Amino acid sequence: MESTNREEVKMDKDFEQKVKRKKMRTIAVAVVIIVLTTFLFLDTRVEKADYSKDLTKEIKSAQELLRDKKKEKPGNEKGQYAKYTLLAFDKRIKEAQEIATSEASEYNDKKHAYENLKELSKTFKKDKNRDVVSKEEVKSLMDKKETKDFTVEIKKDTELTYTIDGSKIKKATNINLMAREAGPYESEVNRFFRQLALQGSSVSFYQDGTFGGNIKVETPIYTENSDKKGFVYKYDVPTGIMSFVGEAEINSKKQTATFEVEEGGVYFVTSKDLHSGFGQNDVLIGEVEKKYAVAAEEDLSGETVDVSIEIRCDVLSEDLSKLKKSELKEYVPKDGGILKKTTVTMNKGATVFDVLNKVCRDKNIQLETSYTPAYGAYYIEGINYLYEFDGGNLSGWTYQVNGKAPNYGCSSYKIKNGDKITWQYTCDLGKDIGSYVEE
Repeated sequence: MESTNREEVKMDKDFEQKVKRKKMRTIAVAVVIIVLTTFLFLDTRVEKADYSKDLTKEIKSAQELLRDKKKEKPGNEKGQYAKYTLLAFDKRIKEAQEIATSEASEYNDKKHAYENLKELSKTFKKDKNRDVVSKEEVKSLMDKKETKDFTVEIKKDTELTYTIDGSKIKKATNINLMAREAGPYESEVNRFFRQLALQGSSVSFYQDGTFGGNIKVETPIYTENSDKKGFVYKYDVPTGIMSFVGEAEINSKKQTATFEVEEGGVYFVTSKDLHSGFGQNDVLIGEVEKKYAVAAEEDLSGETVDVSIEIRCDVLSEDLSKLKKSELKEYVPKDGGILKKTTVTMNKGATVFDVLNKVCRDKNIQLETSYTPAYGAYYIEGINYLYEFDGGNLSGWTYQVNGKAPNYGCSSYKIKNGDKITWQYTCDLGKDIGSYVEE
C-alpha cells in the first residue's frame, strides 16, 4: 500500500512538472508574439530616420517587376499590358532614381518618392488591359453597320466616351479602350502647354497602332469662352513632331470636345491654331515653341511693384489632430506662421504665383506645383511639406489678395503695387479661414 502511495505521489509530481513546463512554454510563446507585434506596430508608427535605403530598395524591386512584365507580350488584347502602361511605369521609376541620386533631394523628397513608387508598383501589377472591344465584336458592328458607345475613366471621376461606328471601320481589330489624361508623356505635354500658355486638354490613347478606322471620342475640356471649334493635334514625343489631325467640336455648356482619331497616341485639343502659320500639318514642336512661346511679361521701362506676402496654416496649428499623418506636425509652426509678412519687389506684370515661387526659393521653403493644361494655370500642391488632403478631404492651399479670394488661379492674377497676398491652409474649402470668392 505504501509503495502504491509513493508511486501515486511521484506521478502527481511528474504531472505537475509537465503542467508547469507547458505553462512556461505558453508564456514564452506569448511573450515572443507580444514583442514581435509591438515591434511591427512601432515600426509602422515610428518615422524612419532616412528613406534613402528604402527608396533604393523600392526602385530595385520596381525594376525587377517591370523586367518580368516586359517578358510578357504587350498588345491590345484583354489581359495584356499596353506599351504605354509599361512606358509610364518605367518613367516613374526613372523619376524616383533621379530623386534617390540627387544631392539636392531632401528627406521628404525621398519619403514621397518611396511612398509613391510603392503605391504605383501595387497599381501597376493590376493595370492590364481591361476595357477592350474584341476583334469579333468589332467585326459584328461592321457587318451590321451598327454604332455603339463605350465609356471609360481617364482619371478619377472623369470619363471619356468612344463612339464606334461599324460603317467607318475598315479593318476589324482588337480595340483597347484604355486612355489616360496623365499618360506616359504627361510632363512633356505639360511643359509644351506651359511654354505657350495654352489652355485645353490632353489625352493618351493606349491603343498600339490603328483602331481599324476612324472612331469618335468625347473628352472633357475646360474652356472659358464660347468657341465652338478646337484644333486637335497628335504629339509624337520621341520624334518631337506635332501633327494636325482635324478639328474638334467644342461644347462650352457641357465642357466637352468631340473629335475623331484613327490610331493610339498622345493627343491634345486647344482653341489655338498652331499649324497654319507653317503651311503644313506636321511641324516640329521646337519650331512651334519658337514661334508662339510666351515670354515673361515685363515692363520695358523696368518698372517694378512692391507687394507683401505671408504663408500661414493656423487651422492646423490650432488643432493638430486634423492632420492625417502625425509626422507632419513638425512642419506646423506653433503660431501657424510659415512665412511672416514679407515685402517683395517684382517686375510689373508678375503674378501671385511668381511672388510665391520667388519667396519660397529665396527663403528656402519647400514648394511643389503642377501645371494644369485644362486651366492653363499652375496649381499649388504643397508648401512646407503640407499638401492637399493632408488635413482632410477638403483641405489644401488657397490665396487671398487684400482680404479677398479671387475666382481664378494664382498664375493668372497679375499683382499691383501695394497688394497684400496671404496664402492659407484650409481644411474646409476656405470656410474655416473666412475665405470667400470675389464676385
